[in-house]
Amino acid sequence: MHCTECGTEATEQAKFCSECGHTLNAAGSVKISTGDNSVNFGNKNRVTGNTININSNQDGSEKAYIDRTKVRPLSLAGTQLKASWLVISGLIGFFGSVASILGFIGTGYQFFFIVSMAIGAILFPIGMVLVQTKHISFPPFFNLESGSKGEIYVTKIEGSCPKCTGRLKLRSIGPKNNKTTVVRCTRNPDHMWGFDPTVLPDL
Repeated sequence: MHCTECGTEATEQAKFCSECGHTLNAAGSVKISTGDNSVNFGNKNRVTGNTININSNQDGSEKAYIDRTKVRPLSLAGTQLKASWLVISGLIGFFGSVASILGFIGTGYQFFFIVSMAIGAILFPIGMVLVQTKHISFPPFFNLESGSKGEIYVTKIEGSCPKCTGRLKLRSIGPKNNKTTVVRCTRNPDHMWGFDPTVLPDL
């Protein structure tokens, strides 16, 4: 314990400071002040777990920023399509065509229903992905995204490379059966970042 006036060390049993004679409180001598359990630190400091790294020298220029440069509604006959419509039409087209093929075997209509079944088999998984994740990439051409109400948009996502003067675009890399979409620089392929569509604002 220490005296609150002169700082002289005192025993827990002491009632007066041996140096200045100041009366010590019942707890010993030290007034304890409590805060609101908050921690204040500058905007360049970094918290990692329970550790605060003061004045972190992390280079902000290494962060890549991307955004939509083009957004166009996907419409059919003037009506904007929705992800749920793809799911429903895909199911109807697929199972309806299977039933029709069985009834038109050996006729000229069989090919038409086979094509309809194939289209349904494509629309259904696309619709399901858009409903669940709201984003499908077809790099380097375009992306399909669904809005807050399920509307489908054709988008293009780009950015500026923070390491050079190149442009950032979405690219698909990896083995043929396990492709991954990344953000890659058009000037230097080594400048590459993982792509997370959830960082983009909602449509």
